Amino acid sequence: MFGILGFNAAMGKRQKQPLTARSSNTTRENSKEIPIELLIDVFSRLSIEDVARCRCVSKPWSSILRRRDFTQLFLKISSTRPRILLTFLHKGRRHFYSIPQDLDPDHNSYSSRISAYYQMHFPKDLGSSVEVCPPILGLICCKSKKPMICNPSTGELKYISLPSAKTKRVKMRPYFGYDPIDQLFKVLCVSSDYVCRVSTLGRKEVTPTWRKVECSIPHQPLHSEICMDGILFYLAKCMGNGTPTPYMVVAFDVRLERFKFLPVELNIVGSALINYQGKLAILWQNLGGIYRHIQSFELRVLNDVDEVKWSIIIYELPDYWKNFAVETTYLYILGMTTSGEIVLSTYYVHEPFYIFYYNTVKKYVVRVQVDFGIEPLRALNCSSISTFLNHVENVELMD
Repeated sequence: MFGILGFNAAMGKRQKQPLTARSSNTTRENSKEIPIELLIDVFSRLSIEDVARCRCVSKPWSSILRRRDFTQLFLKISSTRPRILLTFLHKGRRHFYSIPQDLDPDHNSYSSRISAYYQMHFPKDLGSSVEVCPPILGLICCKSKKPMICNPSTGELKYISLPSAKTKRVKMRPYFGYDPIDQLFKVLCVSSDYVCRVSTLGRKEVTPTWRKVECSIPHQPLHSEICMDGILFYLAKCMGNGTPTPYMVVAFDVRLERFKFLPVELNIVGSALINYQGKLAILWQNLGGIYRHIQSFELRVLNDVDEVKWSIIIYELPDYWKNFAVETTYLYILGMTTSGEIVLSTYYVHEPFYIFYYNTVKKYVVRVQVDFGIEPLRALNCSSISTFLNHVENVELMD
């Protein structure tokens, strides 16, 4: 790592020395430019706020911080320290906050508090849809009339707006997906007349129109979605005849733009799709919400995609769970961390706002109260708070 002199040089600071005839040649020799690879390594260790400041230092630095190799390196490092993203509407403006996802390993208490970090907000009526898609590589897609993709990490108000996904009589529900092979983002829209359309986001342009994709089973999208390894999964209700079960998981191959349908033999209302050790899973309970009275919930893991075989795991909640959830009516299933913790949060506007971590190995629950540093949430007059796991900070600008 750099010493003080090396760091000052890397950050554009020079030590003042008297210029003499003897030292002039030495000065010329030492004034060589720092290798770009070394600058990229230094910049990648900065916080996203410091990266934004460094963009304003000079045009050469701004150019380096826009390079593809730097943004990819920063994203790779950021993925090792995921965050929880929280967003809500207040007076027509969409606000974004975040907190660290991983719990402090030295914290032994079952209850704690944390202050949320304010990311940004959009102007009134911009991105004012009630729902947003789960973030992918730090980007967010707002489920508005014209789906809007933005990067809440950079704080910039620039965004990519797709063509209108709604006609006078037909409504469309957008889903956000990513193809890791071609490195392309795509938005899938399922309309109320069961027609499916796709739009692609390229590096420099957006396909101006929606194109139809073939879908053999008409279905009504439900509440949960997740994109894993280029496959966009979402829960749905079958609307056609001859289907074995009324509910299913829809699997959409983002690259090939093909559908696969996985029947589910249970009422999936109130459940959530999660990533369980790299496999798709459904976290389910039978009350329509995780209430304090529930004693356990069920996890169904997809072990065989071709034959659609699920294994079942039952998790028993500890007795003190009832006391932890005493102030909550409904909890939303966020997903599972890489360390095996199932994470839940309050959904409707309550004060205080809680996030719950359930450790599936040690069988204990930790409750974290989130402070937003603003007026009480109930006074914000916002309908709900959308909370997402595994959000990573991305420094790539939307231009």
